[in-house]
Amino acid sequence: MSFPDTLTTFDADDFEQLTVVRDPESGIRSAVAIHDTTMGPSLGGVRMRAYPSLDDAVRDAMALARAMTYKSALAGLELGGGKSVIDAEPTPANKAAFLPVYARHVASLGGRYVPGADMGTDASDMEVLAKDVPVVSSRRDPSPFTARGVLRAIGATLERAGHDGLAGRRVAVQGLGKVGSSLAGMLRAAGAEVLVADVDDDRVRAARDTAGAVAVPVGEILAADVDVLCPCAAGGVLTPVVLDALRARAIVPGANNPLADPALAVTLAGRGVDYVPDFVANAGGVIVCEAEVLGGGPGLDDEIAGKIRAIGATAVRILDDADRRGTDTVTVAHELARARLAARAAARPAFPALV
Repeated sequence: MSFPDTLTTFDADDFEQLTVVRDPESGIRSAVAIHDTTMGPSLGGVRMRAYPSLDDAVRDAMALARAMTYKSALAGLELGGGKSVIDAEPTPANKAAFLPVYARHVASLGGRYVPGADMGTDASDMEVLAKDVPVVSSRRDPSPFTARGVLRAIGATLERAGHDGLAGRRVAVQGLGKVGSSLAGMLRAAGAEVLVADVDDDRVRAARDTAGAVAVPVGEILAADVDVLCPCAAGGVLTPVVLDALRARAIVPGANNPLADPALAVTLAGRGVDYVPDFVANAGGVIVCEAEVLGGGPGLDDEIAGKIRAIGATAVRILDDADRRGTDTVTVAHELARARLAARAAARPAFPALV
């Protein structure tokens, strides 16, 4: 393990551990961020993509790890927040070269970080990691569960606004990866009119042919005149310029960190747009990963379903509290998550490592 000379200083005061790995032999550049293990071992996906710089890769890992802490706390899970990134295109050749090196580093963390699938990785990659890492998640695809949680958050947000269910409502889904494509199908099955966009034309055709979705140009989807906008692609898409053109009455993200700046939640609140924080809406995947990692007895499927249903109630509570206090939903959600972390920290010692 080595630290590149070009790595700048990061605001990591609230992180338990941040490691950057550079292996000259394989060429890997990777970062693992463990934000908080108060609730349990830090769980988060392995994101594999080419970043503009290693600084960008580390910052992405940190932002995602922090969100995972809040996501698990708000969903009532026995998990902490972590994330890792591998700075490379997710090609078969890169995976063959980098995943074994990455796995050995994760194994050295002694169970404090549990990897799972994320952008650029899948269940087959988790099987590779499992040769060295004692505990991994996402051996089954969590994406449908993520989509199911987003669907609950959408339905609850619409009902709160006075709409009787999803039938006849217009919903825009930006990004048709595993979560977005699953969500589009679920929305259509619930009677919603679904607008979709993706840079991959095959994905758009599939959503149109199998789910009856309406295709919209990529450059127009975020400004579509809809009841709900669901960003389901990469993070940072909700910029000030995008918000200036926004016509959606509510935003319920399937993607992580869709706000280019968390402070934009204040802008949305000031414009009367209902914004369900991403780490609330898209918690369905980590809910099923908790069950996979920690196990459970009879009735586990009902327990998973109940926690996913609760996403809707949590979304409404946060929206209501933000309105009552005259603040934004991200602030409210962060405060609620931190209160739960503080209560857990006072009630019990640190978790035992998963080995």
